[in-house]
Amino acid sequence: MKNLLKFSFLIGFLFISANVMANDKDFSISIDNINAKKLSFQMTNAKNVALYVYNDKQGELFAEKVRKHDEVSRTYDLKNFPAGTYYLVAESDSKIEKYKITIDETNASIEKTPVSEIFKPEYTIEGNHVKLVMPKLTDGVTVSVEDFTNTVYYNQTLTPNNGELVVQFDLNPENADAYVISVEKGENTFNKIIYLK
Repeated sequence: MKNLLKFSFLIGFLFISANVMANDKDFSISIDNINAKKLSFQMTNAKNVALYVYNDKQGELFAEKVRKHDEVSRTYDLKNFPAGTYYLVAESDSKIEKYKITIDETNASIEKTPVSEIFKPEYTIEGNHVKLVMPKLTDGVTVSVEDFTNTVYYNQTLTPNNGELVVQFDLNPENADAYVISVEKGENTFNKIIYLK
């Protein structure tokens, strides 16, 4: 009985550890208050994360790449930015978060929760078999597969099952040497080129 209880605790611990590790693979941002038009934030799991600030009128105003850091602190001085709406965007291989910044003549503020958070498609490739997984979806996405001659082999709008989309493809190397898998979600399109030869 003791061994069964110990084994149950071990399985429970492993399950909890696996869930924690899965949740920690993506970056996380904690935003401080803006003081004197200076934006400060901390980022954990900052491995290959692109940070940039932009607005619709002027485009990208600032960009940097953060590589291989467990925790990073940043402060951006916004005092020279004219009044308007700006966005702080953090993008990794697996997701994109966008935060809204509002600047007026005397002050600046930022929404501490992202106005959008998009999880990118994940691919598992074994030979000519491709598995596409897109986690944490609420709406449908359009998935298409074509080659470099623009021959379309697949084009469907799909809805997630329990918040996740899983699609598998068996790409024929006799039709093409390479395929482009496109996933469209709202205004965002994610393309992946799969080389077979």
